[in-house]
Amino acid sequence: MTSYAARLLYFLLVAGFMNFSIHAQTISGTVKNAKTGEPMPFANVFINNTTLGSTTDDDGMYKIAGDLPRTLELVASFVGFVASTKTLTISSSIIVDFELEPLESVLSEVELKSRRDKKWERDLRRFKEVFLALPDDPFASQLEIKNPWVLDFETVKGEKGPNYVHATAQEPLQIVNDALGYDVTYYLKDYRYYKNRSSYVGFVFFDPQEISDSTQVAIRKGNKETSYIGSIRHLMKSILLGRVLEEDFEIFQRLPSDLLRSRTNLYSEEISKSIQHVNADSIRRIPLKNGNIRVIWPYNTEIHYKGKSWLNNYYSDVYYPISWISAPLGYFDIDRNGVPIVPSQVVLSGYMGRQRMGRFLPYDFIPSDTFEHYLAEVDSSQLRFSRWNNLREKPYFSTNKPYYYQGETVWLGGLMQYQNKLMSDTLSRVIYVDLMNKDSRLIQSEIFPIKEGKISGAFVLPKELESGDYFLRGYTEWMRDFPERDIFLRALPILKKEENIQAVAITNPDLFGDLTINLTESRFIKDSFKEMEFQLSFLDETEELTDAQFTVSLTDADMVSMVPDQITIIKAMEWLDEKELPKTLTLGNHQIEFGITVEGQFTRDKKRDPMINPITVVRDDLADYGIVKTDSAGYFRATGLNFTDTATISIAALDSKQKHYGSVTLNEKSKPAFKGSFPKLSYETYLRADDELRFDISGDYVLLEEFVKEDVKMESLEDQNYGYGTPDRELSGDKLTNISPQALAGYLGLKRGGKSIGNYNFGINASNPLLIIDGVQYPFLDSVEFDEMIQLYVPTEMNPNPAELESIKVYTFNSASFGMAGIGGVIMITTKKGSRINPEKENVFNSSEFQQFKIRGFSPEIPFPTSYENDQPVEVKPTLYWDASAVSDNGIYSFKVKIPTTLKRANLRVEGLTKDGLAFEKTFEVVVK
Repeated sequence: MTSYAARLLYFLLVAGFMNFSIHAQTISGTVKNAKTGEPMPFANVFINNTTLGSTTDDDGMYKIAGDLPRTLELVASFVGFVASTKTLTISSSIIVDFELEPLESVLSEVELKSRRDKKWERDLRRFKEVFLALPDDPFASQLEIKNPWVLDFETVKGEKGPNYVHATAQEPLQIVNDALGYDVTYYLKDYRYYKNRSSYVGFVFFDPQEISDSTQVAIRKGNKETSYIGSIRHLMKSILLGRVLEEDFEIFQRLPSDLLRSRTNLYSEEISKSIQHVNADSIRRIPLKNGNIRVIWPYNTEIHYKGKSWLNNYYSDVYYPISWISAPLGYFDIDRNGVPIVPSQVVLSGYMGRQRMGRFLPYDFIPSDTFEHYLAEVDSSQLRFSRWNNLREKPYFSTNKPYYYQGETVWLGGLMQYQNKLMSDTLSRVIYVDLMNKDSRLIQSEIFPIKEGKISGAFVLPKELESGDYFLRGYTEWMRDFPERDIFLRALPILKKEENIQAVAITNPDLFGDLTINLTESRFIKDSFKEMEFQLSFLDETEELTDAQFTVSLTDADMVSMVPDQITIIKAMEWLDEKELPKTLTLGNHQIEFGITVEGQFTRDKKRDPMINPITVVRDDLADYGIVKTDSAGYFRATGLNFTDTATISIAALDSKQKHYGSVTLNEKSKPAFKGSFPKLSYETYLRADDELRFDISGDYVLLEEFVKEDVKMESLEDQNYGYGTPDRELSGDKLTNISPQALAGYLGLKRGGKSIGNYNFGINASNPLLIIDGVQYPFLDSVEFDEMIQLYVPTEMNPNPAELESIKVYTFNSASFGMAGIGGVIMITTKKGSRINPEKENVFNSSEFQQFKIRGFSPEIPFPTSYENDQPVEVKPTLYWDASAVSDNGIYSFKVKIPTTLKRANLRVEGLTKDGLAFEKTFEVVVK
């Protein structure tokens, strides 16, 4: 659009606004009963989505006068009758008559209330979140539906489309909105809640509340204007008047996703890669004959509104609202106030999609020219809290059974909770689990890796442990900078071997129909054992299969009783809703650990030694090594080591001749003090018979061994990824052959200058990514060396045809096995000429110049044994099956287990999260006939 055309459109719009406000119109008419023809006094007639309305007199007559919109929906309603609507385009006073049809069936208020149940309550709770306000909206507590019992819900199974929850209302919904100062009457025409989206349509009338208190008037005015700014209406009016940048909006076109590139959480990285700036003047606006404006919107857009601070969780480096807008038809029509005429023409998500009825303003609301009364929804203290809160994490784990005996193996599994999931790939990779007694004395301490946010491990209880009430404490080193309540606690009773806990009835939490978990089982008998197959299916609120990740425990119900009041993931998830502002928001001395960490102090020999010194850290015989620098006070820290049990760590400051100078001492890692009360379960015990004494002792199992047969193809080292496990993403074959250098750079996810991949190394000054070329490692390259190596092997604009490539693999989440060299991520390159089967000869490490220390690593892995020799009887054990990291496949999870022939009853317990973040826990009682 030319500048002249833009100025002309601006003039016409301003003239239209002036004309709109000068000429008043009148709508009048009658409302009658369609069955009898009699006038209907006290019927409501109003202009949809406005405060403009009237009530009929004794003769059924009404009159609405004032500054009316040119195109409008006029609605007539009466209790017990079907509301009627007419769409009008007016330029002068007109007469509009209505005839209302009686409703066929109207239930009394008592009848409506009596039909309510738990499923209805769950549907109502979701309806309020979809219709009124999101739970985290500050306005939510000031909104109320006065007559919720008029709502009915049903689950509709679509013949062609997805299932959905449908709602109808026998009467108009009466809503009190004390935040904006309106009493709202809403005539619900259609409400649908799908698996991943929702929609509602209706007619609405706003009746301004009479408020005399000047302070309350000012608060409500501020709330109206803060709801207006940043809204779709604000954006559209800014586009019409050519004031997009002046009103603090930026419009971006979302570019087609590149499957070979992983999106980062950084706005600074995504600009021009996944989003591209759109000049607002290029958006076509076509005046229509009815006075409305057609906006041509052919692309998916991302809208940034910089005029308001907001707790944005999409980008980690911006703090203002982000929205997304698309138009299925390629256009949408709006009136001269920026209001969409047909809401379904515009699809909103993000910040603009948050605007439920609680923030919906009548179309005749006129905002201030300068937002003087704007009340910031997120003040500076809240913004500081958001940045601090974004970095919080908390573990949750359960165990294979609720109580134990001396010498037994405890298997545990769970997950990390994050206040901001976008930061999950940047936070801790190490969790500490302490066994403590009722006197808060530390009995045993274990260290487990955190893999992709999941926790899994096991440890053996001391054989000399006294019986009593114990508890497990789980935390990360980074969590010690945050409130003590973030530390996870789980009760762990230890019984005398001749005792057992008295069984109680199993009670499962009510999931209110949000999730249904079904169990089917089958059993068959072989020569010396029974084998059972279990299948779990997970159905969401629309009765469609949904995926989940969870723990599974199958125990012998005659040996293991369920203990009530133990913490579950449902209770633990309440931590995510905690928004208590601490007195201080500063971070302390505890840092994020990406693996086993050593830290210490370097002392100079001579005053002429530099203030900042390189410290070389070597594990065992060059199994891992890294170079870190001290600060000016001599402090150094190395993280990312990955080993179990104990390793020899050699540390020294080396000069150019590889001779050591100065000395190092290691800091002893402390444990957090325990100040609170420990969790304790309530239970009763009884003495067991001698033949019931069975325990979970991991070493007693006989594992099924597999033997390699002759003529088995020997895998090359690159087939085995050189022993480093599965990459996070991989490129090979035709995709690698046809990829452009620009797309490949995006696939590798490198920042400019070669620095680390994505958000992978928050809180640490990491090296460049580790390069592995045909199995040979090139760690700790500086930026120049790194760029030179990349150009030799990876297609770039400078060298589009390097060595022929077999594959490129990238490790981020799964880079723990690379140790300190993999802190910045790993790029593994295999060329067609570089295949090899035998490893290169390893270098011999000369430790004579180093000080050596014994450092504890991760606790040894103790896998839960699930296989037996077919000719061996299955030993009677309390725990029959355990999976700490179960994941469903298209909503289904199944497993087989061999069980003792004497098994009569079993308890199958599942606990975890659906892919949508819904927490669940359920125990099935299985009878084995």
